[in-house]
Amino acid sequence: MPSNSQLPYILFSFEKNYLFPYTLNTRIGRMPPLYEDPIQGVALRIVGNGIGTKMYPESWSLSDPIFLRHVLVMIVVLYTAFHVILCCRQLRVCKREKKPPPEMEDVMSPEAFQQSKDREMHSVWLQMSSYLFDAFFSILDLYYGILAEIWYVCVSWYSHADMVWLNMAFMSIFTVYMVVRLLPQLFYEKLSLDPTYNVDPEKTAPLMGLLCTLAFVAVFLQLLVIPVTVILVYIEQHTHWLFSLVVWFLLVLFTLLMMGLTGIFGVPCLGRSYKLELEIMDDELLTTLKVFGFPLDRVYMVHTFHVGRPTAWVMGLWCCLRLDIHDNLMFNRGLAVDDLPSTQVGSGLKEVEMAAFVAHQLAHWKKRHVPKAIAIILVTLLVYFFIFGYASSVQTLYKAADFTDFYPQMIGYWLVYKYLLPPVHLIATWIVYFFLRHFEYHADSYTYHMGYGNHLKAALLKLFADSFVYPHIDHAYLMWHLTRPSSLQRISNLEQLEDRNHQVSMISLI
Repeated sequence: MPSNSQLPYILFSFEKNYLFPYTLNTRIGRMPPLYEDPIQGVALRIVGNGIGTKMYPESWSLSDPIFLRHVLVMIVVLYTAFHVILCCRQLRVCKREKKPPPEMEDVMSPEAFQQSKDREMHSVWLQMSSYLFDAFFSILDLYYGILAEIWYVCVSWYSHADMVWLNMAFMSIFTVYMVVRLLPQLFYEKLSLDPTYNVDPEKTAPLMGLLCTLAFVAVFLQLLVIPVTVILVYIEQHTHWLFSLVVWFLLVLFTLLMMGLTGIFGVPCLGRSYKLELEIMDDELLTTLKVFGFPLDRVYMVHTFHVGRPTAWVMGLWCCLRLDIHDNLMFNRGLAVDDLPSTQVGSGLKEVEMAAFVAHQLAHWKKRHVPKAIAIILVTLLVYFFIFGYASSVQTLYKAADFTDFYPQMIGYWLVYKYLLPPVHLIATWIVYFFLRHFEYHADSYTYHMGYGNHLKAALLKLFADSFVYPHIDHAYLMWHLTRPSSLQRISNLEQLEDRNHQVSMISLI
């Protein structure tokens, strides 16, 4: 009579209503389970073997998991190489340009230009390293089956658990692994980039502080991952192929809800806000609001908790609208000089410049740029979700990552996102960023024709002088990495509008 170790184990499939008899897979040892469901009487065991580290496919077809793995790696390599080339182009611009552009020489000293160049090169090198490290780990995940090994550990620990519990355990370990993957980039930044580009240690977090932050993030993510995983697994089990459409529809509802809430309450985490009464509103701002027809009782001043980017924006939808103006957009934050630190004295815009800047934001509202941008992004996400829904059902994709026929439900969406979507993501990013930059130019054009052109140009120069962002941007790098045109490009666009308007006036006189 055969011993118990020779008897076939039973693998229970929770996605179907029948049992599969298989022999025990030897990749997992006999580890004591950390959790046992008293109702589940049969221990789960992963059976069969994955493709392991095999390099030679049996057939040169995408149905072969080994060949598909090589194709997925090639996609990652090409995607990374594309972005590395873009970063190199921007670094070449930084090395080539030795002084600020003529439009900004009066507001940007050579010292400030060099500091902005160092910050830009630091940022681009950090971005390029993130692409390289991510590609390195993504290739390791495929060729060494790291994600599959995490799944094997989860099944061996929780062999008497149901699929929801197993997915929760897997996603918890998976998120910790994703945080650990950030460590090489963090060490590279703090030990190499910061000393090279003279980053002030007083203005940046120390290495140990960032390590502690990553540890906190790894723990905090569990509070989000566990309930989200339960919800997504429940939706997928009850909607099947409609899962992607249901998640997209919930995302649309969440977006509308957040737009309504921000229109009512603003963004409290940025600062304390109070309503601007007509009595304390300056004449220039009041005139601008009346010209654009914005409700005068929906204007708020936000006292920011920290000095961020000076801005103003219209939030909300339909009847739930509000215009938030950050106090650092005002000259000296609207305070006396004695109440400000020396680094903030003279920053901000004067009344007429601030009115022009607010006019630009109201032009976005008038032309419905925000709803259009959100619609474009949601349509892009819908395309993504359809690809997720189709590609995540392809079994060869899981086998290419060294999984067997038994795998976590959520991992398919990561595999699609990381290995199949990069070409689509390149196209979608170009389209979305193009429209976002076009909306900026359109709002500038509308503001110019409303009579705010010169004051808006002065406002852009003043905000540039306060922040000293690097002015030179490579055009190809801009198309895939920046959602907004640079201050120099916007000023040049306003000057072109002015020249065109002057030419039209001259022609009409003739």
